[in-house]
Amino acid sequence: MMKIKDDLLKKLENLKELSVRGVNGEKENATLLLNKLMKKYGFSEEDLEQSQTNVVWVTLKNKAERKICSQIVYAYFDGTGIYKPRGNRTKFWLELTPAQEIEFKYLLSTYLDAFYKEQEIFISAFIQKNQIFPKDGEVTYIDDLSDEERTKTRKMFMMLDGLERVQIRKAIGEQKSN
Repeated sequence: MMKIKDDLLKKLENLKELSVRGVNGEKENATLLLNKLMKKYGFSEEDLEQSQTNVVWVTLKNKAERKICSQIVYAYFDGTGIYKPRGNRTKFWLELTPAQEIEFKYLLSTYLDAFYKEQEIFISAFIQKNQIFPKDGEVTYIDDLSDEERTKTRKMFMMLDGLERVQIRKAIGEQKSN
């Protein structure tokens, strides 16, 4: 009997998350269904909020991933912190309910995928702005690119305006001969 109650509670938690963060009609439908099921089975809002949390481990490779993960935690999971065990640079943990864990992992993977796609475009813009390419390199014309490559190239050129060119001073000057 306890297993059935726990399973139902988890399903209600999922509905509650959807009723809070859903979009358009999804949010309203989830709220209506949640209220109906809570009334039918005698659950209260407090029952949903007191659900058991689990430790969730996440591996974050660099400072950018840690920053994005922290922002997700602070933006979507009130009162939850992200912690790092001593001596480990890439492993972090946080406490979430099973429903929150699913949402957290989805958000993290989605935002990290988008970040790395944008990072590729930024690197291309940085290289263009600083002209870090061979002087006699092959020229690629925008008409020769696929639609996807053309879109990325346009985004890259829009980024160029916001970048500053790095000023390089020659470390070794040309020596004068006597």
